[in-house]
Amino acid sequence: MDLEPGSTRMFRCALCGTDAPHRLRARRGTRCAILCTNCGSGSIVGEDDLLLYQVRWEEELRQILEQLAENDDKSDDHRP
Repeated sequence: MDLEPGSTRMFRCALCGTDAPHRLRARRGTRCAILCTNCGSGSIVGEDDLLLYQVRWEEELRQILEQLAENDDKSDDHRP
């Protein structure tokens, strides 16, 4: 997973409190300057924190999609 300026990662915004895409503005060492696309506030976060949050968010999304697919399959079984 690249962390190049201009790339976007999911992260919980410290100001608006939402899980929102954050655009990577700059990187120095293991610190990243990110900008919330929801409210426009900026934060400085550790590279590991940013990557871990993205991985966890993707895993949660995958589980939700699997549950929706399972429920859709079950409802198809009940159709005449």
